[in-house]
Amino acid sequence: MSKPENQAVYRIRKTYRKENRPKKYKNTYTVADDRAGTILATCDLIGRAVFKIQSIRDHEQKTWQMKPNRRIMPSRWIVTDSQQRIAMQFDQKVLGKVMNPLYRTMLALLDDQGREVYRLVDPRKSIPDRIMIATPGEWALIQGKRPMAKIVRLPRSEEPAKGFFGKLKKALAGSDQGFVSAERTHTLAAPVALAMLLLFNELDEPGPE
Repeated sequence: MSKPENQAVYRIRKTYRKENRPKKYKNTYTVADDRAGTILATCDLIGRAVFKIQSIRDHEQKTWQMKPNRRIMPSRWIVTDSQQRIAMQFDQKVLGKVMNPLYRTMLALLDDQGREVYRLVDPRKSIPDRIMIATPGEWALIQGKRPMAKIVRLPRSEEPAKGFFGKLKKALAGSDQGFVSAERTHTLAAPVALAMLLLFNELDEPGPE
C-alpha cells in the first residue's frame, strides 16, 4: 500500500441513540471520509446484521439495503442501492472453509452477476502477507493478489499528547474502526463498506442471535 497521506480512509463510528429507537435497535453506525469529515453512510443496526435486513442511508439520504439470502444459516448477503439495483454481494465461502482448513477468506465480494471482485482475507495467513504488513486484528481486501484496502483501528485523538494528563487523555480516547484504501479514492462505496463491516464484526466474533 502507498503512504497513509495518499490513501482514502473511512472512519466508522458506533454510537447509541437514547430516544426514538426502533424495535431491536442495537447501535448507530456512521461512515465518514476521514479527511473531509463528511458523513457518507449511516445505519441503525437492528438485531444481528447476519440475520436481519438492514437499511443504510447514504449522503443524499437515499436508502440502501442489505438482505440475507435466507433466514436460517445465511451464507450470502445482497446489498442493493436506492434503485434496488445490486451494488454488491457478500458470500461467506463456506465450502472453501470446510474443504481447506487454511482457507483464510472471510467473505468474497461479488458483483451483480455473481462474479468475484474482491476477497476479505486474513493477510497474516495468506499470499498478501508478503506484500502487505498487517498487525493482529487487521484484515485485507484483495483483488487477486493485489491489496486494495484493509480494516484497521484509527485513534480518535490526532493532537499530540502533552504532559502526563495529555497522554492519559489520549490513552483513554479510544479508537474507531477504519477502512483504509490503497489509493486516493475509496475502494468501496460508503454504504457497501458499512454493510461489509457490519457483517465482519459479527462473523469475526459471533455472538447469540
